[in-house]
Amino acid sequence: MLSELVIELASEEKISLQKSSLFQGVLMEQIDDNYGKKLHEDGLHPYSQNLVQSGERLFWKIKTLNQEAYEQIIVPLYDENFKEIHIEHNNIKLKIIDKQIQNRSYQDLISNYYFGECPRYVNILFVSPTAFKRAGDYVYYPDISLIYNSLINKFDSFAENEAIRTEDILNQLVDYSEIVKYNLKSVMFHMEGIKIPAFRGGILVKIHGPQPLVNLVHLLFQYGLYSGIGIKTAMGMGAIELIDKKKRE
Repeated sequence: MLSELVIELASEEKISLQKSSLFQGVLMEQIDDNYGKKLHEDGLHPYSQNLVQSGERLFWKIKTLNQEAYEQIIVPLYDENFKEIHIEHNNIKLKIIDKQIQNRSYQDLISNYYFGECPRYVNILFVSPTAFKRAGDYVYYPDISLIYNSLINKFDSFAENEAIRTEDILNQLVDYSEIVKYNLKSVMFHMEGIKIPAFRGGILVKIHGPQPLVNLVHLLFQYGLYSGIGIKTAMGMGAIELIDKKKRE
């Protein structure tokens, strides 16, 4: 099961979106200690989180990728007794004024996209700083191979009885995809006293090849709405939105 909890926050002072890494600490304070230790030991995390500013409104979005993560993370955060967030690092208190949950099954995702008739363009907006790691170095531009590899790794790690990776699927996705338009800028993501080079902005991807491959790309990016893309998605990096546009041929 894929889930999203959106928490609306009220604050007397403006909160920088760069503080999203501090919200992982808030999350860890609310969950069971044993589950927290398990998350610390695992390589990939079954959740992502990020801050979103919409006008004067501030939202904290937490997304989980399986049933266990939903029960261990979203359920405690949704509890009515969780009414306020305290960021000790800056001594900031944020009042919670609203909470909304949406759930989606993996089967629904697959039925609507992999078995659908999807357009050959995908418009992706990277709403929080995004980066990758390759051979120990940061990659802070939208490398299509690293994007697909990140999404496949996350999907295959947490999907229920489903898997995407085959011997040559990544090569096929890369060979039949191209970034035809972009509007990007380089940014820094601040985390625990370090700065990670990253990027934000939008890309337009065109997919060539057979329709099932087109559908698979859409499935992966729909999954990316929950998993995020790239590194440190549990800390607030790699959050995306998909912009709907008419099919262009």
